[in-house]
Amino acid sequence: MRCFNGMKMGQLTSYTLELRTLPIGSQQFNYVVGNDFFALREETEIRSGEVDVTLEVIRKGDIFNLFFTFKGEIVVACDRCLDDMTLPIDSDYQVVIKYSDNPSDDNDEVIEVAENVRDYDLTDLIYDSIALEIPMKHRHADGQCNPEMIEKLLGSTAYEDEKESNIDPRWNALRDIIDNNKK
Repeated sequence: MRCFNGMKMGQLTSYTLELRTLPIGSQQFNYVVGNDFFALREETEIRSGEVDVTLEVIRKGDIFNLFFTFKGEIVVACDRCLDDMTLPIDSDYQVVIKYSDNPSDDNDEVIEVAENVRDYDLTDLIYDSIALEIPMKHRHADGQCNPEMIEKLLGSTAYEDEKESNIDPRWNALRDIIDNNKK
């Protein structure tokens, strides 16, 4: 659970969900998350992008079921050559917000907010959901990296060594066994 006791300074008001004024039932909201959104984040891997965010909120009393759908593209740095590379974003995320007398942080699927909270800032939920789509290693496909940068960063032989070092060492052990059986 994420605990929310109030609004943060500098929040983006266009991503604020007005909990108390939402009617019972289903409501849909559409957002376009662009370069300005990512530029406001400190320490982000995301250089730019445009992602369409669809949010369906189903309110049942003091419980709000949020269903996010993300579609678009973001730009991050290639781990190998540091040039921009585009990553597609196509994902869904679901979370529940509920009012509680004693908000706690026990569950990642439920966000508890204090009874006096009227609005909830969705900025962090939206950003985190998009950022989780970035793979641990993000590199251009082989041959797509900027060759000048690769040579400057690693040297031409170092790049070839890196390609060889990406081979699983278990394959080398199997090759040794096969070579020994041929003798």
